[in-house]
Amino acid sequence: MQEAAPRAAACGAPEDPPKRFLVPKAVDLAAEDGREVARAATLRGLAAMPRLAEIYPVGGAGDRLGLVDEATGECLPAAMLPYCGRTMLEGLMRDLQAREYLYYRLTGTQLTTPVAIMTSDAKGNHGRIAGLIQRCGWFGRGSGAFRLFRQPMVPVMSVERGEWLLSGEMAPMMKPGGHGAIWKLMRDEGVFTWLEGQGREAALVRQISNPMAGMDTTLLALAGEGDARAASFGFMSCDRHVGAAEGVNVLQEVRVPVVAPDGSPSHAYEYNLTNVEYTEFDRLGITDAAAEGAPGAARLSVFPANTNVLYVGLPAASGIVDDAVRSGSSERLMPGLIFNLKKKVAYTDPRSGAQRSVQAGRMECTMQNIADFMVDRFEARMSPAEASAAQLSTFLVYNHRRKVTSSAKKRREPGSLKISQTPDGSFYDLQRNAWHLLQQCGVQVLPELGSVEQYLEKGPGFLALFHPALGPVWEVIAQKLVGGALHQGSELVLEVAEAALRNVDVRGSLLVRAERIVGQHISCGRAGADAGPRVGAEAAAPEGDTPAGAEHTCADGRLEFCEHVGRVQLRNVKVRNAGVDWRNASNVYWKHEVSRREALRVELLGASEFEAADVTISGDHTFVVPDGYRMVVSQAAGGGIATELLPLRGGRPTWEWRYSVGDGGAIELEYVRSDGGDVCGSGASTPAVPATAAARVRPAGASAGASTLTASAISMSMMDLSPLLMDMAGATEETERVLDYIIQDVGSWIV
Repeated sequence: MQEAAPRAAACGAPEDPPKRFLVPKAVDLAAEDGREVARAATLRGLAAMPRLAEIYPVGGAGDRLGLVDEATGECLPAAMLPYCGRTMLEGLMRDLQAREYLYYRLTGTQLTTPVAIMTSDAKGNHGRIAGLIQRCGWFGRGSGAFRLFRQPMVPVMSVERGEWLLSGEMAPMMKPGGHGAIWKLMRDEGVFTWLEGQGREAALVRQISNPMAGMDTTLLALAGEGDARAASFGFMSCDRHVGAAEGVNVLQEVRVPVVAPDGSPSHAYEYNLTNVEYTEFDRLGITDAAAEGAPGAARLSVFPANTNVLYVGLPAASGIVDDAVRSGSSERLMPGLIFNLKKKVAYTDPRSGAQRSVQAGRMECTMQNIADFMVDRFEARMSPAEASAAQLSTFLVYNHRRKVTSSAKKRREPGSLKISQTPDGSFYDLQRNAWHLLQQCGVQVLPELGSVEQYLEKGPGFLALFHPALGPVWEVIAQKLVGGALHQGSELVLEVAEAALRNVDVRGSLLVRAERIVGQHISCGRAGADAGPRVGAEAAAPEGDTPAGAEHTCADGRLEFCEHVGRVQLRNVKVRNAGVDWRNASNVYWKHEVSRREALRVELLGASEFEAADVTISGDHTFVVPDGYRMVVSQAAGGGIATELLPLRGGRPTWEWRYSVGDGGAIELEYVRSDGGDVCGSGASTPAVPATAAARVRPAGASAGASTLTASAISMSMMDLSPLLMDMAGATEETERVLDYIIQDVGSWIV
C-alpha cells in the first residue's frame, strides 16, 4: 500500500488538530513479496487455531435481497440465500471445516472450533438459523460447539416526516440495530466465559453476506498476524473505489492532555487502527481522495476499505465491555453509534393497506468500532510508518479485493449492469478467483470469464467450483491439480478433498462428488457420510481436540476426520461431452442451478476411489463407486472404455497425500501409494470384477455413449445378474466376495 504523508492525509484539518485520520500501513499480502509474507502469516495462523474461535453476526434482515421462501412465500433473511447450491451459513461452515482439515493433515489432530452466532428476530432469523444448524446435524461438530444469541431490534423512523413506521396497529416497525451490540451481548449471554473455558484467546469475525473471505490464505494470515502480535484487534482490508458506499480503515491519532513530570500541562498522542463509516466522512472532515501513483489511481481511494473481516482478542474486547458496564459508558457498550438515514424501506401501511417505499432511518452501531477504545499512547507524534513499526495493539492486513470481499447483499435490478454487492457480482468474483487459481495450477488452456455485460447475457465463460477442503490454501490445491485444460464453456466441479489430477483436459462438464469429503460421521458405532443433514439429531458436546488414530466413540453425529473418504485420480484424461446448456434461460449461475446436455459424473460413496489414466471419456456418463471399492477406467482396445471394480484391501486407501512444511515455509504434499504404483497406477494385484461383468452393468436401453456404471446396474433386475455367475466359474475367494457384495449389499437398491 502507498503511504501518504500525515499532513496530506489529515484531510485539510488545522495545524496540530486534536484528532487526525491518517492512511494506515498494512501487512501487504498483495505486494511483490506478498506470497512469502502470506506463507509465514498462514503458518502462524495454523499454529494459532487451537486458541481461536469464530464469530458470525448473521442477524441482518437482508431487505435489499428480497429473498422469499418459494414454498411459503415468507420473507427470508440473508443467511438463507442459496449461494452455489447451499445457504450462506453452510458456506461459512465449509470454510471453517477446510481450515480445520488442513490443520489435521499437518498435525494429525482434529480441532473443533467453537462458533458464536448472533441472530435476530427479523424475518424469523433466529428460528431459521437454529433449525438449519440442527437439520445439518450441527455440521458434525456437536451442539456444544455452537452458541446462539439474539441481536436487539430497534424502531424505524420516516426521514421525511419524522414518524415511527408501523408494521401493525400500534406496533412500530422493528429492524436489527446494527452488529455493534454483539460485544455487550456476548458478555450478558456468557459467550466470553464460554470461549474462555475452551481455551480460546481470540476469534475471527466474518459477516454472512461475504462468501469470499475464506479464499486462499486470507483468514489464516489475518489470524497469524493477530496471534504473533498478541493483538487486541485486526482488520482485513483491500482496495476501495472513491465514492463507494463502504467504510474505510484509518490510523486514528488523538491528542490528549497530560501532566508532565514537572507538573506542567502537556500532550500525549494515542494511536489505533479503526473504521470510519462512509456516512460519517463529512461530519469528521474526511476527504475521500484518490490514491496517487497506483494503477487505476483515478478510481482508487487513498484509504483502504473496511470489510468487516476481523480479528479480535477476546480478553481485550471483554475488558472494554466490563469497564464500560462499571463506568456506565454507553459509547463503549454501543460502539460507532449512528442514526443511519440512507436506506429505503418498503412496507405495508397498516392504516390504509397501501404498499409504500420511503427513506427511513434507525439507530445502528458497529462491531468494528470497539477498536476505537483499543489505543496505544506515546509521548510524541508519529507518522503511519512509525506507528506501524511501534507494533500497535490494532493492526491491518491488506490483500487483493477479490480474495477478501464480494458480498451478496442486494438483488440486482432487472436489466441493470450494476452487479456490485449482488449475488451475480459475488459469483462473478468467485469465478475470477477460480481463473487465477487454475492459472496457478498450470492449466494451459483457460477460457476468459468475459465482461460483465457478456456474463449477464450469456453466463460466465466457464464454471469452476471446488470444495474448500481441497486446499483451502491455493498452493495446496496447485499440487493436487497440475496442468491440463479447461476449454471455453466448460465446467469443473470438485466436491472432494482428496484429489490428484494431472493433465486433465475438459471440454464439457466434469462433476466429481464425494459422499465423505473429509471424514465420517460417528453415531453409536455406525459411520455415515459427512454430506447429508441428520434431521433432529442433536449431537453431544465436543470433549476437546481429537488426536489422529483415536478410537471411534459414540458421540452422536460427530464428524471424525479420517482416511476413509472419497478419492479421485485422473492422469492424461480427456473429457468430451456437450456439457452445460448455456442457452437455457432457466440457468441461475450464482445458485449453480444449470441445465446440462451431457456430463461426466463421478459419485464416490463412502470410502471409495475412482481412477482413470490415458483415456478419452466421451459422452454422458455417471460412474457410481460403492463404499469400500476402487473403480479403474482405461481405454479399451476397440476405442471405448474399460472398467474394473476392485475392493479396497482392508478398507484402506491405495494412495494418500502426506502434508509437511518445507524449509521455505511452503506447505508441501508428497504423493504416497500403498501398492507401489505411480499416480493413477493400475494396482492390478487385487482381483477385479471381470471386464465382461463390468460391460453388462449398463442399464437396459442405454447407449454406449450414455452409461451408468456401479457395482451393479441400479435399474437391472436380479434376473440380469445370472450371466455374472457364469463368468465367476473358478474365481478366487476374494472375487466371490465381490459378487456377494453385489448380490447382498447392492441388490437392495435394485429391488
